[in-house]
Amino acid sequence: MKKGIMAVMSVIFIFGFIGCVSYSHTQSIRNETGATITEVYIRETGATNWGSIKNVQIRRDSYGQAVYNWDGSLVYETKQIGHGTQVVFFEDSSSSETPRGMGNKDIAIRDSNGLLYMKHNVPITFTTTKKNLMAIEGSGISGEALTTSEPITFTAQDRLPMLFVVNQTGYLLTLIAPVERSIKNSERTQFQPMEMNQSIDVIYNIGRARYTEQVTMKNQDATVTLTKRPATLTIVNNVGATINTIFLRIPGTAAWVGGNIVITKDGTVNLSDGGAQAGEISGSIVNKDSMKIWLGNVDLSGNIFDIRIDDVQTRTSYVKSNVQIPNDMTLTFTQADKR
Repeated sequence: MKKGIMAVMSVIFIFGFIGCVSYSHTQSIRNETGATITEVYIRETGATNWGSIKNVQIRRDSYGQAVYNWDGSLVYETKQIGHGTQVVFFEDSSSSETPRGMGNKDIAIRDSNGLLYMKHNVPITFTTTKKNLMAIEGSGISGEALTTSEPITFTAQDRLPMLFVVNQTGYLLTLIAPVERSIKNSERTQFQPMEMNQSIDVIYNIGRARYTEQVTMKNQDATVTLTKRPATLTIVNNVGATINTIFLRIPGTAAWVGGNIVITKDGTVNLSDGGAQAGEISGSIVNKDSMKIWLGNVDLSGNIFDIRIDDVQTRTSYVKSNVQIPNDMTLTFTQADKR
């Protein structure tokens, strides 16, 4: 009796084992750009964050099995995509012949030369393969393709437009956004913004002065030439007393920036809340004299300022308001500016 039961169970087991079916739904990314793809980024269409690189995958052996380190952790590797090849990036394995729905994606790739390519709002359509698990001699996985979809193919035409930034300010500048890097005078840099058809703020510093230029990226390369720079302000003292401190502020604000006149070793004038440090000289402007102030040493943006000079001995201030300083200029203070 037991033998009969075991025989029936064996038949049921073998039949069930042979009849076990699963479905694999896959979508590949294909590279036809002419270069090797080293990075792939994927986000839901409408999202703003690209997240991390997506082509870092679990290493698998020749049988498709995951590879582990000696401590039991999975081994990961970057999967590069050579020209003319493709890699599966979207996969859904289940017992259903119908894949689960997947929203449209934005996909960005970077090649070995650092160039970016992008496709927006890409529908994910799967290749579906039916798999039968065989439990007889020569066991293994057999697959039958039920539906076939074309890979998501990137070509040279998908390259993002390049933004060229040219420095014509006369000074070394430091880009703050959208990327961070320094550009010498008369030189340029280039990069590819990942957002199209919108205005981009190109923000840069010269000394402590900060400036912003706007450029709209469309579907072609663009160039922005940076010319805004800190002016040199020459202050002439005709107030009849010695001036010890100089302050500036953005009109309409309460806080003044500046302070004591400090002359550095190289002759540059700084305005400081503190006094002169080792190797520096405390400066002043005697009556009928003048002094040049490079506004790149002033931590303010824009080119319209209120300017105040003080005689600390008599606690007297002299102020000029809403002074526009787009270029180098001379400003003479007299008793008429007394406050």
